[in-house]
Amino acid sequence: MAYTITGPFLATAVLCEKANRDRYGVLTITRIIDGIVLPAAARQTPPTIVELTLVVIFRSGQFQGSLEIALRQISPSGAVAPPIGFPTFFQGEDHGAGVIGKVGLTIQEEGLHWFEVLLGGQPITRIPLRVAYQS
Repeated sequence: MAYTITGPFLATAVLCEKANRDRYGVLTITRIIDGIVLPAAARQTPPTIVELTLVVIFRSGQFQGSLEIALRQISPSGAVAPPIGFPTFFQGEDHGAGVIGKVGLTIQEEGLHWFEVLLGGQPITRIPLRVAYQS
């Protein structure tokens, strides 16, 4: 029996400082961020909102149609926030589809936070973000 994967295929999933497309459609991702250090005072007044850029890109493969890309935050203590969804249309073949935009992340505790990427309600991957407070 042949093993076949039809798509969509994950191409990129990162948190970064910024992402820009030039006039030719080429994407530049600046400063991929997998950890942040917050001021010590933020420890006394949670939650803290951190604004980063989310970049999640898929390639369609054989799939054509609409699916929701969602992001779900999982705190170091295991608390799971409701997912934030982005309706997305896939054109097929090598066409890209995804989410590029600013997101305000709610940080209530230090440690390793995970941002789970879901496609059509199914977990695809996780993006790590380690949060520490200055001492």
